[in-house]
Amino acid sequence: MTAATTDVGVGTRVAEAQRRAARLDPGLGVFLRRFDAEAAEAAARLDEGPAEGLLHGVTLGIKDVIATREASATCQSRVHDAQWWAGRDATAVARLRAAGAVPLGKTTLAEHALGRPDPALPFPVPRNPWDTDRFTGGSSSGSASGVAAGLFDVGLGTDTNGSIRIPAALCGVTGIKPTHGLVPADGARPLARTLDVVGPLARTVREAAAALAVMADAPAGALAWRDDLRGVRIGVPRRALTESGQLTDDCAAAFETALTELRALGAETVDFDLPELYPLFAAQFVTLLAEAYELHGAGLRERWGDYGRPFRRTAVLGGLVGAPVYVHAQRVRAWGAENLRARMRGIDAIATPTWPTTAPRYDDAAALQNISWLPGLWSAVGFPAIALPMGFGGDGLPLSLQLAGAPGTDFALAAVADAYQRSDDRHLRRPPGPDHGATPAAVAVPQGAPGKPETVQWLATSLRELGLSIDESEIAEFAGQWELTSMLFGFLPDLPA
Repeated sequence: MTAATTDVGVGTRVAEAQRRAARLDPGLGVFLRRFDAEAAEAAARLDEGPAEGLLHGVTLGIKDVIATREASATCQSRVHDAQWWAGRDATAVARLRAAGAVPLGKTTLAEHALGRPDPALPFPVPRNPWDTDRFTGGSSSGSASGVAAGLFDVGLGTDTNGSIRIPAALCGVTGIKPTHGLVPADGARPLARTLDVVGPLARTVREAAAALAVMADAPAGALAWRDDLRGVRIGVPRRALTESGQLTDDCAAAFETALTELRALGAETVDFDLPELYPLFAAQFVTLLAEAYELHGAGLRERWGDYGRPFRRTAVLGGLVGAPVYVHAQRVRAWGAENLRARMRGIDAIATPTWPTTAPRYDDAAALQNISWLPGLWSAVGFPAIALPMGFGGDGLPLSLQLAGAPGTDFALAAVADAYQRSDDRHLRRPPGPDHGATPAAVAVPQGAPGKPETVQWLATSLRELGLSIDESEIAEFAGQWELTSMLFGFLPDLPA
């Protein structure tokens, strides 16, 4: 890690990071709360003793759904329990501290890790350091932006539907979604319990993997690196990528270049069909909605107006997912995971872009509403996946490669990603940082397309039955989104009893 390989003291590094945050963060919105005094004290203690921990002096930014002893997790919401895990560290944070890492503060996110930033809420809007008019990706927004801007070494995030990998992609850093259950999630506020994972973001694969090894309490020797990729087989779902029609020309070209570079390192690339793609995307989204509503339904009934509009307009749809559909989605997830495990034997990684475009503008409501299947597929089955830079679009913004592996192959997958990353220095390019003289683009809150009158009427009745008091104009807005969501049910295949 960076700090362990320098003669500069931890206190000096922490003070430099704090000065950089004071200068840049007003234009970036990375931190919800900084731990300046606590971090300085921790750094002083580390400087007094020997550098023994794997992460000695590594600076951390921690997504504010994860508990730290310095401050309760607000989830960037007016609706949160200030006493939840108060005064305690989540297990992942405790392990990072024990290895010598220094938390610098809590980072911004989408409310309760779902939806898009809401400028109407009393919290900073996270900005992309490559262009502050652009979205960071979500929901681990500040953790990715802070790493990209050099405000800390490692960002801690959670990933339910790409929430580590998407911001890593749009901010040009590395993010690892571990195998489900590899890192303890206690002390991290859940969104969808069967999907959520805790994982790291950093500039390099090696930094992220070292943090992952500590959080997972991995055995000695787990971090074993490769000089090349001879003997590695990488599956490429070309048919699925073509049929999705999502990739921009720049992204498609960068992906082909990445495959060429992987082959130059000795890897073999082979076509890999993904018949599970759309069934798993549908099952993942159904699961996310239903489990999010299970956690937040009572709050939505009691404090509807205190939630931000982007969060509530998504979370409320989970109340409309019937139990039979949810149960069937879990069967589809199990079916897909079993199929993929069997068909990935002999395949070391599946390669796709992480996200099909560069970062959208904050004032482009339509672009902010886009959803891609590329990250969610691996969340559905709980497999590990790594997002890492693979070049830049014509607009000068980062593009990202995603490598996914079979469950339990997290560190072998990291070795493949690291060999690719070290073949070029593009991941070391730094963004320009915020222009303090510019007025950033206003954040558009995506509006739902109007639905059919009969859908609006059905929704009004159904939402009242759930005990939700919702303005009629919002019900009309939900209708179009519900029609699109319910279409996903058709992708859930019939399975043998």
